[in-house]
Amino acid sequence: MLAKKVLTKKVLLGTLAGVAVVAAALVGYRVFGWGALGPVNGLKLDLSRPDALVRTKSLSALPRDLLTVPLARDVLREDFLFYYEQSEDRLGLKGSLRRIAYEHELGWGDQLLRMVLDQPAEVALWRDADGSLKHFAIAVSRSQLTRLLEEAGKIALKDTQMRVAGSLRVDGGQVPVYALNYAYQRTLLFAAHGQRLVILSHPGMLYGGSDGKHGDGTAEKTVASLLAPEPAKQNVFHAQFHLDPAAPEGHSIAVKADFLSFGYQPFFGALEALRFDFQKGAWQSKVLLNADKLKNSGYDSSALWPQLPHNPSACFSVPVDWAALQPVLKRLGDKTSEPVVSLAGHLQGPAAACWYGTSRLHTPVFVATRSAQAGDDAVYGSLFAAAIGGKDPVRKTTGKDGKGEFVRWERSVATALGQSKPALAVAGNTVVFSADGKLVDQVLAVRRKQAPAASDLLPDGAHTIGLIAPASLAKLIQLEAFDTLPANNEPVLRAAANEHLVPRLDALKKYPPLRMLLKRQPASGTSWETLEWQETAR
Repeated sequence: MLAKKVLTKKVLLGTLAGVAVVAAALVGYRVFGWGALGPVNGLKLDLSRPDALVRTKSLSALPRDLLTVPLARDVLREDFLFYYEQSEDRLGLKGSLRRIAYEHELGWGDQLLRMVLDQPAEVALWRDADGSLKHFAIAVSRSQLTRLLEEAGKIALKDTQMRVAGSLRVDGGQVPVYALNYAYQRTLLFAAHGQRLVILSHPGMLYGGSDGKHGDGTAEKTVASLLAPEPAKQNVFHAQFHLDPAAPEGHSIAVKADFLSFGYQPFFGALEALRFDFQKGAWQSKVLLNADKLKNSGYDSSALWPQLPHNPSACFSVPVDWAALQPVLKRLGDKTSEPVVSLAGHLQGPAAACWYGTSRLHTPVFVATRSAQAGDDAVYGSLFAAAIGGKDPVRKTTGKDGKGEFVRWERSVATALGQSKPALAVAGNTVVFSADGKLVDQVLAVRRKQAPAASDLLPDGAHTIGLIAPASLAKLIQLEAFDTLPANNEPVLRAAANEHLVPRLDALKKYPPLRMLLKRQPASGTSWETLEWQETAR
């Protein structure tokens, strides 16, 4: 009862990130020309493989449904809706459509926006060079497109903001593609066929070749499929996300793990994506797991939580494929006298990555488990020396705790953020590393029973795969935010952060710690499994 009460209405950070993505999808983005200017920001986007996919009954209802989550309502507040509805890009697009409708005596000025935002739709999103999801394609079905197509064709011949950009072959015929310049340096493409309408946020998504033409044909084929009259062809993105072709009752947001992990997902390939569904007034989160890859790594986290210090800001265990580390270890092995590649066979089970309010965002602590027959500890020292560059010598210390001996390596390294002291330690079957050596010492203190462990208040460590402490997380966010805004150098932004950010972080601090449970793992194949959220004791 507690689990249902707590986070059927709190999908917490994942939902916030997912819906922020959708808010971005509803506005245009800065462009630098189209056609001959080549790929979007130099990227060769694969339009057949988006990083995220949103399916919804109504795009316009999505932000308001997000605010049904108490945490989102308290942290984002109504300002989120006002910003979304009054954003510069949306107002620019609305103004352009009104101008075109007025000058050409048309009746679909604001109706065109409502046609997209108030209808069932799919939004596919791709990351930009900065890693954010900036590029999108919106596909909707609508029965009133015939008149729109006829009028768009006429307007494109004589309007300064709309023109024909090219054509696509769909269902045996040619379909025109229109470019709409709706604001300064902002252009989108749209094409319609039958009852289907597709909008692309940037012309380079379709015309991305060096000569302004289609690249290898993938983008053209993808858009043509989205415009096809057959539903089976329209579902071009569903298979890779393992989604049911049937439209969701409310909203569904799926995000690939490769995007969320900043490209490190190959090291834990069993975890493929996260999903957030809104149905019957409640949000639910799910994880896409590959059972075949999961067998290689396992996902029993019970050995990790007793090693981790109490009250992390955020802490997650992931099913690492240690064999995937072999190429990396081989390259590092060329710099060492020890055969570090053998470590891939010594480590086992999932690993944990945890952030603490007493440290920094860029210095999480990583904890892994090694087998009892792991061999000589010296190989870890060689790995540390090779991986952590620096002119200072590596300092090695040894000691004993109640469970046996431990070895700790540390090196002082000069960074852009100041002097840092990364550390690696091996104690029994536990391997721990952090760019903040103090966190390594805290893990060792937990082993000596001199500090409380994260597991002390966990009734089910085997199925717990994540912990979030909103109060500690808020402290960490505030530290990072204000560290980048020195009062003397950034007085205006600092004042804005004090006025707008701090009250939201104070609201976040009022929420109890939460744990994320995965009670079921797939026996075979790849499938979506439900994540449960429960309150934990403070």
